[in-house]
Amino acid sequence: MTVLARIFVSCLVVSGAAHAEREPPNFAFGLGYGLLDEKSLMNIDFKVNIPINDYLSTQVLLNSNYLITGSSKSSFAQSEFSSNWFLHNDYGRLGVGIGISELEPMDEELESERDVIGQFIGEAFLGSFSLTTNYISTDTTLSNVTSSRIGIGYYFNEDLRTSLYREKYNLDEVGWRLETYFQPKKYRQMGSIGVIARTGDDYDYLGVVVQYYFDYAVSLKQRDREFH
Repeated sequence: MTVLARIFVSCLVVSGAAHAEREPPNFAFGLGYGLLDEKSLMNIDFKVNIPINDYLSTQVLLNSNYLITGSSKSSFAQSEFSSNWFLHNDYGRLGVGIGISELEPMDEELESERDVIGQFIGEAFLGSFSLTTNYISTDTTLSNVTSSRIGIGYYFNEDLRTSLYREKYNLDEVGWRLETYFQPKKYRQMGSIGVIARTGDDYDYLGVVVQYYFDYAVSLKQRDREFH
């Protein structure tokens, strides 16, 4: 975890200096908790979206997940640090990314594992609908936000979205993911709450995610289309 955290901070410093005179970066912080096959799964996510011009942007992500089973031998933490680049307009977005995935067992006698990950992201915006495809090269995923997927989303209004995805988790494990996100206007649209349910062999999950945004008065629909 320490290695990824240091890389993440370094990227923030460099990116902030490089884009100081342009539109400021957009930050988001998330906390989640759920049950993964009756085991506790906690996650902490930090995301920075950095606009470059009207058609190009970059994104830095640090996702940390903690699987707690009651035994140090089967409990572990997984972090994923990645940098993504997007070409986008009003009708969609195409992106590529590269990163590092690190799995650290809670048992200090076991060795940590690291893997380089690549990904491709594609989205199309069709009025109240959005189409999403996301491919990730790694064969081992734990995060409730990271997996290869294809699906469709529908916005009931500017601040309420429901999405259904067909996902690939590990190796040939596939399943369905249903999520709903709501962003209340009461708090200047600075936060959102999401409910996530997914099913698959050994990967049934039900959880809640709360996100805080370091800006305000931006609708959920606009966030999804501009910041991913």
